[in-house]
Amino acid sequence: MEELRVVIAEDDFSSKTLLSYFIELLSEYKVVGEASNGKELIEVVQKVKPDIVLVDIHMPLLNGVEAAKMCKEMLPSLQVIFTTGSEEFAVEAFNISAIDYIVKPIEKVRLFIALEKAKQALQLYGLTKSKSVIKNKLAIKSNNAFVYILIEDILYIEKEGRKSIIHTVEDRYESLESLQELEDRLPDFFFKTHRSYLVNLRKIIKIKPFGETYIAEFTVPEKFASISKLKIHEVQRLMGI
Repeated sequence: MEELRVVIAEDDFSSKTLLSYFIELLSEYKVVGEASNGKELIEVVQKVKPDIVLVDIHMPLLNGVEAAKMCKEMLPSLQVIFTTGSEEFAVEAFNISAIDYIVKPIEKVRLFIALEKAKQALQLYGLTKSKSVIKNKLAIKSNNAFVYILIEDILYIEKEGRKSIIHTVEDRYESLESLQELEDRLPDFFFKTHRSYLVNLRKIIKIKPFGETYIAEFTVPEKFASISKLKIHEVQRLMGI
């Protein structure tokens, strides 16, 4: 893997200096930007597009958690490592799929472990960005774990707020990847039937009108996907109707 680009977001000068020093000890990582508050972090991430960000939670203007959420929306592959003086934000941090959470004072070995986690996650992300899917499975990062879903088990994927929800017959999995990113990695029989739905056309068993749109039904009664009026004829054509 090429040298990994790191941004440090920290309003305390001594902490920022220490983090930079530790990272410089590792040849595979390079600090490419710094920020002193949440708004600066967003601007730096947008500009340099790093692989990893080290984010202090307690920063002025915009706290680290909110800033990291916005950065992940811009750059889904971004690996977030939070640094903070307390553990009170740990749950919220992992809710945005942070790769790690380090409580200050930061120890060198603890930071290196977090960076290694981020590197492994990026390696997996690089593999899964390929159009080919290993062993007919879709690999995603979901709730701080790596999940491998059989493509044939996927009924549809639904946009829900900032997340994409992957529905199978028995389960649902959350991903921070967009519908477009997931569509790029799935076979051609997955079709975007609506701005909020990506559907496995092979799993549809019935299509029926529903107000101004249409509904695709599957073998599981409580699971269904929307089909827009603009897409219904193309869906029917693809299904040979």
